[in-house]
Amino acid sequence: METKESNSQKTKSTIMLKNAVIDAERLLAYAAEFGIKVSEKHIKSIVESKNREQTNNWTEKEEIDFWIAFQTLSKIVQPVSVDSIRASSEPLEKAKGFWSIFKSKKSIIKRSVRWYTIFALISMLIMIALQVYSIIGTSLLTKITQGNERMLEIEKRMQALVLITSSNVNDRTAMMEQNSLEIENGEKANEVDSGIQLLADWLNFTYNIWSREYNKINESVASGNNQTTDGPPNFTGAVASNQNIVVIQQAKSLLIILNQYILPLLYGLFGGFAFVLRSISAETKNMTFTPASNIKFGLRIHLGALAGLVVGFLWGDFDSKSFGIINSLSPLAVAFLAGYSVEFLFKSLDSLIGTTDKKVNTETVIVKEEKTNE
Repeated sequence: METKESNSQKTKSTIMLKNAVIDAERLLAYAAEFGIKVSEKHIKSIVESKNREQTNNWTEKEEIDFWIAFQTLSKIVQPVSVDSIRASSEPLEKAKGFWSIFKSKKSIIKRSVRWYTIFALISMLIMIALQVYSIIGTSLLTKITQGNERMLEIEKRMQALVLITSSNVNDRTAMMEQNSLEIENGEKANEVDSGIQLLADWLNFTYNIWSREYNKINESVASGNNQTTDGPPNFTGAVASNQNIVVIQQAKSLLIILNQYILPLLYGLFGGFAFVLRSISAETKNMTFTPASNIKFGLRIHLGALAGLVVGFLWGDFDSKSFGIINSLSPLAVAFLAGYSVEFLFKSLDSLIGTTDKKVNTETVIVKEEKTNE
């Protein structure tokens, strides 16, 4: 029969103690699986603690021995921790009730990898779609610009040939060249017109944002208000000319927004996802991923997007400085690198600020010296 003194030394298992026993068992299983040496004394203490927890029968000394063994085991398996093992393990308790069929029974790290991968693929597809859209618009605008430039060159040359043929009507070479240039000018005019029509269709993809004014002018042309006949050859009237100008200016504005703001942001975001997925791979291999890692990675992705946007804003300032190999890269490539390595962006910003401060200090010293000499 137990005495009052012995009864006073007995303690009941608390929820914290119960969870600690489970966590200690996980650490012990990890140490055994990977061949980490643990003293027999600590192994015995943890195994016996499991039995005591089931019977809910502890003494103060037994609980102290358990906590010492748990502490020692936690130090031995570092950098692996209880949280990282929990994150890598399947849930012990399965979801109950009707909604359990919709709840994932995978480990935290598997769910995190799945969601990061899905969002990375979505951002990549959006980025590729906008990149292709931007390339098509840039290509069309470049062809139109080149066609207009060539038409101006032809016009200048034809003016010179008119002077030549007016002074020498029998100059067949000049006449043949003039006929050839007229044919080329017509072809270029058709190419420019078709390019502008394709560019207008390209703008219609963003209907009600960029194509509204173009549609108003197009309706005006269709209603028969385009009756102007004055002007050089291939000039279809003031309204049609205004229509072409609107299309080109809107296309330029849209391309500026895409190439300087939206695409750099998406490339920075994708760089952040690339860094996160690579880090998860390393932490999974080393079993150091914890639930707190999701907070860290979430912030890292947002910083990546912000870094890409900053590159788009400040690319003109970066481009004027010497950053070695960076000068040979495109803004979008730099935005991806900035999203992948935020430290890279901060270093570039520090270099830019340092150069500016040095220039300001030098100018201040020169001004002071001039005042002193006076």
